[in-house]
Amino acid sequence: MERIINSLFGMTHWVLIAMVVAPILLGSLTFLLQKKEKLRTFLIWLASAVVLVGGILLVWLSAGNEENVVKVWQWKVSSSFGMIGFGLEAFILLALLYVGFKIENGWIVFLGLIQTGLAIASHFIGTHPESLVIFRIDNLTRILILVTAVVGSAILVFSINYMKEHEKHAPEGAGSPGRFYFFFISFMGCMIGLVASNNFSLFSTFWEATTLCSFALIGQDGGEARRVNATRALLINSFGGVLLLGAVFFLKLNHCGEDFQSLTGSSITVLPAMLFCMAAFTKSALFPFQSWLLGAMVAPTPVSALLHAATMVKAGVYLVMRISPHYSQYTSFMMMIAFTGALSFAGAAFLACTQSNAKKVLAYSTISNLGLVVACAGIESPLAYAAGLSIIAFHAVSKGLLFLCVGRIEQKLGSRDIEMMDGMPYKMPFTTMVAMVGMMSMLLPPFGMLLSKWLAIEATIHSPFLLVFLVTGSAFTVYFWAKWMGHMQIQGYHPDKPVEQISHSTKFSLGYLAILVIVTGIFTMMIFRHVFTTMAAETFPGLDMVAKISSLYREQAMFPAYLVIGCMAISLVLTAIFVAFLVRKKNIRPPYLCGENAITIEEELNPEKNKSGLRSYDFYSVGGKVEHAVFSSYYFKNYIDENRVSRYMNWISWLSMIVLLGCVIASIK
Repeated sequence: MERIINSLFGMTHWVLIAMVVAPILLGSLTFLLQKKEKLRTFLIWLASAVVLVGGILLVWLSAGNEENVVKVWQWKVSSSFGMIGFGLEAFILLALLYVGFKIENGWIVFLGLIQTGLAIASHFIGTHPESLVIFRIDNLTRILILVTAVVGSAILVFSINYMKEHEKHAPEGAGSPGRFYFFFISFMGCMIGLVASNNFSLFSTFWEATTLCSFALIGQDGGEARRVNATRALLINSFGGVLLLGAVFFLKLNHCGEDFQSLTGSSITVLPAMLFCMAAFTKSALFPFQSWLLGAMVAPTPVSALLHAATMVKAGVYLVMRISPHYSQYTSFMMMIAFTGALSFAGAAFLACTQSNAKKVLAYSTISNLGLVVACAGIESPLAYAAGLSIIAFHAVSKGLLFLCVGRIEQKLGSRDIEMMDGMPYKMPFTTMVAMVGMMSMLLPPFGMLLSKWLAIEATIHSPFLLVFLVTGSAFTVYFWAKWMGHMQIQGYHPDKPVEQISHSTKFSLGYLAILVIVTGIFTMMIFRHVFTTMAAETFPGLDMVAKISSLYREQAMFPAYLVIGCMAISLVLTAIFVAFLVRKKNIRPPYLCGENAITIEEELNPEKNKSGLRSYDFYSVGGKVEHAVFSSYYFKNYIDENRVSRYMNWISWLSMIVLLGCVIASIK
């Protein structure tokens, strides 16, 4: 048996290669065979299965077992492989330059030239070791692989029916379905390659590959607005690529090595660490780089879901979580990292409260949660680190589900405005049910997001400055989710119960993610204790802090998750009984209008605008005065200007980065 396990463990590198190469090959086939719809659909299902099964298999094979305990899997090769890695890096940078020239954007070309120069200089500076660890899979990598595999595969299945409907109404000049699926499926292979890469040349290759894929997907539908937003995404992430390669250059300049193990926390590597963090901020769209992610909403919904939940933005927080444990002794540096994340957490949550655009609410919520992950990485505590890891995992599943729900609602209603989502339990009962599951998982017990935020707040108890930001951001989070949930539950009386028309692929992907959300909610405490606590204890071996985590979990065990689930089940049963026995047609009364409906001035001056004869919500009150009836959630429209608040947040964020640079300079001996 042990021999079989060892042989399977030796197959890990083949599975890893397949996980990177197979999506790119399958994406290429969908492009070549795009006119054969049935074959294309089969290839999409196959790609989804490969990503899901391959990801789970890769995690299992790389982890070892009780007889052969291997917590970190490595793929070591000779130094001659460095030329191959450099060749792949050069290829992707040349592709970036080509795109810059093609769209005639001088800044992107300029940044591409800097990246190319830094890559060449980094390769030829210093001496190369005799062997290289090109891929390395530890527990942090496994979480990101599972996120990409589990959530990404569901989004890919959802896209089958969504893109068929989207093609019918796609604007003129939109890209072909084959083009879409080539970049979409390849994206997942590049993401798995990114999180598994240990060598800087390979890491940079996949980092820029995800940038190019996101540029192509955001601009999928063509048009000026999409072109501008796709270019902005490419520009900001190209700037992040310069910072990333700048960090590698300074490491090589100081003969520190060619992989993440060279970041040992010495004063020589503090500057590269800062550059890595700033590159991560661009990728994860933290303030002041948030505009590219907000602009990505113009893309088809599967693209938004993939970027926000499973791949692009998670790459940034992955990089911060990867390097932050090495620099806990540099208190000022870590405090500024935590502050930058906490600022994005509170600021983005605040701006989400002012939005009625569902996709924009989800985008700001994503920025907010990514900021919280960065704040957790900077707090220098296993408690906070465990919270950050759990947010990465739980957020991906819940946010992926919510984006897919909003995409389906937008296709059916023709709007993404939350104010248009009243009556949803009658119009789209299945979609509404799974959307409510996703929203509840973002702020209610026993789901992991609530516990993660509670742990993050607990970790900042000795830092009142950060505590204020985390508590405030959490309060704003409750406000905008509760407001949206309340509006979606508004429903008048209907004697019949319609059956929602929904395709099998859509129902499968939504139901699959909803079940995953519920299951992880039921077993939240078990997942925390056996996964995230263990990872935090291995990353921060301080015994006192590990004991603190254990004591906190013992306190939580006094209030087990099944009690919360049980209360929720009882409430649902009572609600069903109430509806069945009391909500009868004879008990329903029409709403009372306190005056006759009035025709608005605009309709009176332009009768042709009211050919249908429908009356407005305005009505005549006392003395013939026309009153305007408004039924809406509150979005602070007359008090808070989104653009102005964003400018202030950007200024503060840039200032914090200047202070961060000062802390780094002061740390260098």
